[in-house]
Amino acid sequence: MEKATFKLDNYRFTKASLDFNIPNNAELNISFSPKGVFHTKEARYELDFDVMVGCTETNTEVVKVSCVASFSFGGGITIADIPEYFYPNSLAIVFPYVRAFVSTITLQANMQPVVLPTINLMGLTEELKEKTTVIE
Repeated sequence: MEKATFKLDNYRFTKASLDFNIPNNAELNISFSPKGVFHTKEARYELDFDVMVGCTETNTEVVKVSCVASFSFGGGITIADIPEYFYPNSLAIVFPYVRAFVSTITLQANMQPVVLPTINLMGLTEELKEKTTVIE
């Protein structure tokens, strides 16, 4: 059986919030919330990827960004045909856009930019698979 190929068709940011009260030299932590919807008839996967940055000192969420990305597959496939590598790779494809967006909005706000590190997102694979729903 031939492997299912996929491509990123588009992405958009649906929500962004920024708390300007970040203390100097604050310790920030990052968390993720991925979920997806597979549209069987269109052979399209819609990834919803939320990234939150919290401030340890103030126990507040200082940045929250929601991104929706659409991936298409090369033909009539089912959810079972989606290869395992798609889930971590879809996140890895979208994450650089999220990183750049977070850096840009914080820099444009004339504050110390929040620069997200490069991160291995393999640990989110199972969460994304579990939070994927199918629409026939």
